[in-house]
Amino acid sequence: MAADRCFVQLSHPRREHEPDRGTDKTWNTQEHAHARKFMQMHGQWIDRDDQRQSGDLYGWGEWEAESELVRPLNPPDGDFLYPRWLWRPYYVPRNSYEGLHNTDPFIFGPRFLYSNCFQPSRPGLRRLDQGSVIAFGSAKKRAGAWRWMLDTVLVVRDFKDYHGADARSVLRDWVPNTFLDVTIRPLTGDAPQSKTCATARDRLRLYRGATPDDLVEGMFSFFPASPECGDSGFRRPFIDLPIEYLNPAAFRTPRGLGRDRTPAELRAVWDQLVAQVRDAGLVLGTFAELPERR
Repeated sequence: MAADRCFVQLSHPRREHEPDRGTDKTWNTQEHAHARKFMQMHGQWIDRDDQRQSGDLYGWGEWEAESELVRPLNPPDGDFLYPRWLWRPYYVPRNSYEGLHNTDPFIFGPRFLYSNCFQPSRPGLRRLDQGSVIAFGSAKKRAGAWRWMLDTVLVVRDFKDYHGADARSVLRDWVPNTFLDVTIRPLTGDAPQSKTCATARDRLRLYRGATPDDLVEGMFSFFPASPECGDSGFRRPFIDLPIEYLNPAAFRTPRGLGRDRTPAELRAVWDQLVAQVRDAGLVLGTFAELPERR
């Protein structure tokens, strides 16, 4: 399949998960929309001095399987762009994954992974080449103007094409077992999926992210993070880029597909993302341990 080296703005839902049973959040089902969680993880990051650090780490991400509520948070001045709950992700294997949402992108384990979201309806998402930069985030109207908030950056290191029906056998040596359980297995059932997800019938492409130890054109994948949570956590950083790269009001469809860009151009845009995350007082989360299997 032909490939393009692109910068992709990929918007996904901004809603925050809420507790639904005691101190746990059950696995999100297809009866409800995808949502984000503000999570406590153990991981690694690169600080403002470009030094590598490790320890407890906090950040926004997608995790549709179960989570334990660590504690409620207190958004400053009632600002609902700040998180209201702090979660510790885990999951319980199922006999059937039918009707469950999967997690995509997946920021846990040795490499960030992106495997299916929007791909059936946007074929360009199945044609990205090494060095492409995918910025995942959400749009929000702020003071009358649309702003765009970043939660994950995946720099494509390599990829593998697969079919939903044989995903577990094709991808087994490429991904952690946790990813197979929480992302791939929900794709293999026959329950209807939303238009942003995929099914066992679809042709898809798994992307693995570059890391600080395996760079692509000097770039690596990261998520905005902080080694401190405090009483309020943090809101996802607002990102401003030229309109040819990012349109804050274009929050219903991926942008940038089919526009082949040079490595130098992509590196310059990636540098802007890094600078704006750091200007927000955050660090670059580069690794999060796999959530516990219970």
